[in-house]
Amino acid sequence: MRFFSILIFASFFVTSFTVHVQGQSTNNLMGAWGKEENNIKTLVIFADNVISVANYSLVDKKFNFSWGGTYSLNKKNIQLSYEWHSQDSLLVNTTAELSVVLKKNGHLSLGKLLSDLKKLDDGVSGDLFGAWIISGNYSNDVVSRRANPFFPRRTMKIISGKHFQWVSYNVVTRKFFDAGGGTQTSVNGKYVENIEYFTKTVKSVGKSVEFSYSVLDGDWRHKGQKSTGGPLDECWTKRKLIEEKFAKK
Repeated sequence: MRFFSILIFASFFVTSFTVHVQGQSTNNLMGAWGKEENNIKTLVIFADNVISVANYSLVDKKFNFSWGGTYSLNKKNIQLSYEWHSQDSLLVNTTAELSVVLKKNGHLSLGKLLSDLKKLDDGVSGDLFGAWIISGNYSNDVVSRRANPFFPRRTMKIISGKHFQWVSYNVVTRKFFDAGGGTQTSVNGKYVENIEYFTKTVKSVGKSVEFSYSVLDGDWRHKGQKSTGGPLDECWTKRKLIEEKFAKK
């Protein structure tokens, strides 16, 4: 039965749909959207032409699925290019056209599976809005950069005004590794993550973890203690800058 439901899910997202906008501008997509039904939460973030979707149980601390990638939007549809999919790796590196319905009450639907999503934030509050790729680590205040942080394996963090998701995957093997997310605040050099799902260990779910941060020339220094214990001092770089760098090669 589970395999059959996954096939239905997959077949839906390779079908084309038509966009309908009812009294709303499609520019209003930016930021986080979500809904809760029977303690199951769906969280969707649009940032820097990246869409990230996660579904998880708040009570059971159970991760259900995550998928996403890059997107472009016009007056007729949203064009999605899958970069990861935790349930169906065959969708990775394929494209799909999804219907976008912005209703007069402000609720958003993407096709028939993601419906009646409420706006959670406008995406721009806080200092860390956007899509970030982990690009290195600091030691004694000196960054050691990864030779190729973008290909084939990527670890990306997508941050809206009040929410975050991170995901790790391989664009060549199409393998999904891990993901996590929840709510966040980023003010005056203090970044706090309130973890609502975490695939590595459920022991981290429900924790609030505080970090220091600074941003310089598109690099975000992310320093503190991991939710699982132990120090971290990471460099994350705006995805757009990394894409531009690799496009020149």
